[in-house]
Amino acid sequence: MPQTLSSGLTIGCELRPGNVYLIEERKPTASYELFDQAVSAGNAGMVVTRDYPKRLEEQGVSTNKVIWLTNMVGEGRINPTAIGILMGQVRAFIENNKKSVVMIDGLEYLISLNQYDRMLQFMHQLRDVVVTHDCLLLVPLDPRTLSQREVAMLERSMESIVPKLTEGESSEEGVMGHGEDGILRLLNAEPR
Repeated sequence: MPQTLSSGLTIGCELRPGNVYLIEERKPTASYELFDQAVSAGNAGMVVTRDYPKRLEEQGVSTNKVIWLTNMVGEGRINPTAIGILMGQVRAFIENNKKSVVMIDGLEYLISLNQYDRMLQFMHQLRDVVVTHDCLLLVPLDPRTLSQREVAMLERSMESIVPKLTEGESSEEGVMGHGEDGILRLLNAEPR
């Protein structure tokens, strides 16, 4: 059953605990809205992000825990190449919170600093933790940043969501996109 978000985007399913969702969008608009809905429904929330945590606060994102992917040392910060430490932190959060939602906002960044195969293995391990603890994992991803093969391998192990604009809405993200036939098309050709 399609679900319309307050941002005007529509997703083709309702989120279910015990699943990993790959949300294919240029900016994580729908992802953060889905995350906020899950937290509002009583889930403990954790965000792993490349963005400075204060920005999340300014945008009104409510979380129990934020991990900032950065080389700067400090509380709530993890070096993006320390995948084992990141896995330990995410696993501990999930195990300590019966109902939880985790968002990995920065997979492209992690892949750029680590080998793709290593990150794919990380996502498979994380999927196993999510499934066994019946929680939610949201992974926003801009598919333009990876090869078709790499995106396909991620889609194989996650439930893919491609948010679409509701009829009558206009896109502010850009003017070009790919049609279902793979041909590059103008999305919004109105004068600016």
